[in-house]
Amino acid sequence: MKHLATYLIIFIVFSGFTQKNKSSKLNPEVYVKEIPFNFEYGIPIIKATIKNKEYNFLFDTGMPTALSENIIKDFDLSSVRSTIGSDVNGNKQRENYVILDHINIGGIDFKNIETLTVDLNSGFEIGCLNLDGVIGNNLIKNAVWEIDYVRNVIRLTNDIDNFEIPNDAKKIRFKYNSRRNQYTPKVDIEINNKKSKNVFFDTGSNSGIKMPLKQYEKLLDPNQSVEYYGNSSAALYGKGKYIKYIDSKIKNIEIDGLKLQNEIVTFYDNSSLIGNKFLKNFRIILNYERSEIYMIRQKESIYTFVKNFGFHPSVNNNKAIVQIIFKNSVAKKKGLQLGDELLSVNSMNIPKLLSEDACSFIFDNPYSELDSISLTFARDGKEYLIDLEKETYIN
Repeated sequence: MKHLATYLIIFIVFSGFTQKNKSSKLNPEVYVKEIPFNFEYGIPIIKATIKNKEYNFLFDTGMPTALSENIIKDFDLSSVRSTIGSDVNGNKQRENYVILDHINIGGIDFKNIETLTVDLNSGFEIGCLNLDGVIGNNLIKNAVWEIDYVRNVIRLTNDIDNFEIPNDAKKIRFKYNSRRNQYTPKVDIEINNKKSKNVFFDTGSNSGIKMPLKQYEKLLDPNQSVEYYGNSSAALYGKGKYIKYIDSKIKNIEIDGLKLQNEIVTFYDNSSLIGNKFLKNFRIILNYERSEIYMIRQKESIYTFVKNFGFHPSVNNNKAIVQIIFKNSVAKKKGLQLGDELLSVNSMNIPKLLSEDACSFIFDNPYSELDSISLTFARDGKEYLIDLEKETYIN
């Protein structure tokens, strides 16, 4: 697996979509199927077949089923309705929906699925994923699913008894808004004994646990917290505004009976969610019929510290731009600012690396394993050189 650059990998969180409840059917025979998934970028990408042709799909409980504009054109699918939707960053756009006659996942046909038309090359990071579409929650609700992050496989069945559920599995209740035909699973979380409702259970996000900053900021331990600014997420309709974030190690977390300690949680003022950085520590069984999620611990969390050079870049117009800056970092004290262009790190020529493989630069950060760097950056036509040591903010 590639080393993933913290905060700047894709937080694909899609929310605020409303879809009408079209009649959707699937093969009624008893079945258990297994599909491998690619987890290279911290989100599960599977293969699915439409009209005997295989495509790449994100398995995403956080948004409805979607197809790229190119596939919609290839299949000559006509819009059945349109509406205004928004993504996790609050960006709004008019959405068109079509009816997909059938899509085959692991040998199982799902029929008459209302499908969102999307431009999956609208943003740099999302374009790097080479997606053809999204297997979304309005399809996912029609089966029982198991996500095995150790073996990188997704299993589906129409009878939950076909899955092995150990006695120590934690059963978490979830809810969704069936009256409005919105099927994103939502759970309740307690952070240091303060409850937050309707947190998205989102397999389309590669973040960990993200919670509302205004609700919790006064409860956070300043000795186990770090503050930073910028925009750490790319969503369907673009990036959001520069905002404040706080990462904090939380002593006590509870998700409907699942008790956790000393997990790092990100606090900010966009949608609250649980993403794959946390979920990958479990084998997960999702059952819409009973509105239950089973979580079976497979490994301990490795996201228990924050250590970096005080900034994170993104790619904009083929340039590496500082997108995150840490408040009390040496990088900030030495003059690095949001929007500065990275020119070189040690002997690495950043524009040259971007011209060769910009996606690899972001998703497989070439200097992330180093302990010290010499950074050259540009602002307003002037170049600056600073030396940085990796700093530990939370340990």
